[in-house]
Amino acid sequence: MTTSASIDLNLDRKEMVILGTQYSGEMKKGLFGVMHYLMPKRNTLSLHSSNNMGKDGDVALFFGLSGTGKTTLSTDHNRLLIGDDEHCWSENGISNIEGGCYAKCIGLSKEKEPNIWNAIKFGTGNVGKRQNTRASYPIEYIPNAKIPCVGPHPKNVILLACDAFGVLPPVSKLTLPQTMYHFIIGYTALVGQFVRLEFF
Repeated sequence: MTTSASIDLNLDRKEMVILGTQYSGEMKKGLFGVMHYLMPKRNTLSLHSSNNMGKDGDVALFFGLSGTGKTTLSTDHNRLLIGDDEHCWSENGISNIEGGCYAKCIGLSKEKEPNIWNAIKFGTGNVGKRQNTRASYPIEYIPNAKIPCVGPHPKNVILLACDAFGVLPPVSKLTLPQTMYHFIIGYTALVGQFVRLEFF
């Protein structure tokens, strides 16, 4: 091992062991890794994304790094929240695989994000006390949550990029092939470098 922390996963034994870290988010990330392995075998894509649905059934899907606005945008009080972080996309549409939300707490205010602010109450878990401090809470703590947390195929796919090089203008409308290209090359994972591949 090169560090004191170790997260080991045995798919045959269905066991995960986490050692040497106090960051409980490793449980969530480890199980999401399992979803990345299992879901393609069922012709389903597991996604690090958020999404919501409008009154006419139009689903918006948001991809992006932590801190780019997935939770904030998906918790729009004018739309129904399907989920804020982990989903599956199958031939039937979108489904939430968590049943809860995982919001950043740094800089959170009642004025800017009232739904998230009000969701942090008894029953909310606190994960960490650093720059990446999170609050985890059941999705039903958001008043406009869509229960069950499913929706049709997205009408809009939005890449929330951390663009260090200005490859695209701040707001860009892409064709389907352009969106697929930027997603496949890891554009939503950009931090100080352009090409970083992420496989789902």
